[in-house]
Amino acid sequence: MKKRVMIFGDSNTWGWNPANDLVSPLKRWDDDVRWPGVLQKELGDEYDVIQEGLNGRTSVWDDPIEEYRCGKDHIIPCLDTHAPLDLVIIMVGTNDLKVRYTVSAQDLANGVAIIVDKTLHQVGAFQEAGPKVLLICPPPLGDVDKGVFGEMFHGNVEKSKKLPKYFEAVADTYGVKYFDAGKFVHSSEEDGLHLQADQHEILGKEVAKIVKEMI
Repeated sequence: MKKRVMIFGDSNTWGWNPANDLVSPLKRWDDDVRWPGVLQKELGDEYDVIQEGLNGRTSVWDDPIEEYRCGKDHIIPCLDTHAPLDLVIIMVGTNDLKVRYTVSAQDLANGVAIIVDKTLHQVGAFQEAGPKVLLICPPPLGDVDKGVFGEMFHGNVEKSKKLPKYFEAVADTYGVKYFDAGKFVHSSEEDGLHLQADQHEILGKEVAKIVKEMI
């Protein structure tokens, strides 16, 4: 049986193109361009990479404007849908930086911790080896103020730069593998939030190295 890897993420897992203007029909990077597709190619036919990316997904917050985005409500159904799994990759948190949530970097990471905890306790969704999780801290925001998400994320660039230490603390607490994406990729200059094609490629290849070590 193929080794099954589920990615639980937001718009950068979904493949949001930074050129989107929120008016025209949405542009999405092709399957082989976005980082889960790159990961699949790097891992090969012995792996099955399952993409669970949702635009606007938060960790634990109910969005009053974009409904049905709460990650802690989604994680169990996703795990059970795609069971049995060998590994779950979690990369959420960027949307928690929206002005409407007004949470600290530490509380943001604590929200992600709830998803990690729920994943580890859903033992029945995993193969006999048991739950394995890779927690990815998303790259910090770029210059969001000059893009279409300026008002939505205004003033939270510095907060986004504080996330790695708190995400790493969550990984240490739960004994899961940690990866700081911001050390390898950066948000686009176009919208300050999403990844350009070359960054998807880099991220997919770097994550592939870790996955091969884990399973």
